[in-house]
Amino acid sequence: MRHDFRKQRGAASVEAALSMIIIIPTFMYALFLDDLLRYAADVQETVTSTPWDFTSQNYAHPEEGGTAQNGTKGGLASVEHNARLMYCDHESSGDSYDRGQDCDSEDHHTALSGHVCWMNDGAEQVTCDAVDQSVGNISDWDFTRYKDDFATGGLYQCHAQAIVENYLMPKTFLQKFSQVDMSKENWKGKGTIHGNAQSGTDDTAYYLAKQHFALVTDTMALTYAGGGGELAVKPGEYSGDVYTRTESVFAENKEADEAFGAYKAFVDLLTSNELLQDVGSEDPKKPNVSMPAGGSATQSIEEDKGSRDYFATPWNDGAGDRHRETGEARGNHYMGCKTEEGC
Repeated sequence: MRHDFRKQRGAASVEAALSMIIIIPTFMYALFLDDLLRYAADVQETVTSTPWDFTSQNYAHPEEGGTAQNGTKGGLASVEHNARLMYCDHESSGDSYDRGQDCDSEDHHTALSGHVCWMNDGAEQVTCDAVDQSVGNISDWDFTRYKDDFATGGLYQCHAQAIVENYLMPKTFLQKFSQVDMSKENWKGKGTIHGNAQSGTDDTAYYLAKQHFALVTDTMALTYAGGGGELAVKPGEYSGDVYTRTESVFAENKEADEAFGAYKAFVDLLTSNELLQDVGSEDPKKPNVSMPAGGSATQSIEEDKGSRDYFATPWNDGAGDRHRETGEARGNHYMGCKTEEGC
């Protein structure tokens, strides 16, 4: 009886020892695979988040905004530069935009089993292509002219690729029996982190799939409203972003030219028959545009006798605010929108 028990115990020990030969490498491989998946997700985060920064650029005043490393202010170079600072250590959880700490230091390279890096000829930091402004083109002459004058939007595409090097798994497994290759090169103890990253090849490092992400942004709309509301304009004021765009539509529109010609002929006829006082130098091609400063519902307009406040949008009209009441009465999920301006 005791002999049988010892035999069972000995067999269990042998089975456990043999099992560990399989279990330990499998566990190590699982840890490394987990790192690979996490690093792939980090690259996706980098690539998918960067193009969205283009939607908030100050296109009306491109000379303002963040500064790129080459001194360029605003625009593609600035977005790309800031994204590289944010993701130079591959993920965004602990970034301070401090180049000395985040980008040049190696203290963030503390992966459990693998190390990810952009610093390789086969890898690429987040890079954004020049905007493709042909997206959204139509054959209408007026639209094309307006788009060429005021729009800098289009298709923005960014991409990135990283490599991962193994610092945990042995390169070979059961080499005394069958010489099984378990992984690519094990870089532990073989130089500096960044030096290894730069010298890795397809045979010694894992190249993650290159990630791409693109979006189309329409920058015809004005978003500039800093310093007290530069979008504000009153009748009689013939300058500013809003006026320039409005005047472009009136002054250079082919169909508008016909209307202005008919208007001039009609005014001349009334004036010659003394039915209208001479309007002098009044130019019908100069529109009177009204837009209040940001946050204001009304705007004070000067008239012949004093001035008075006018609502600049139909949302508030001083007569029951019917547009607003209609919007608020649409119910939940109207056309898929949870709120009036929620789409």
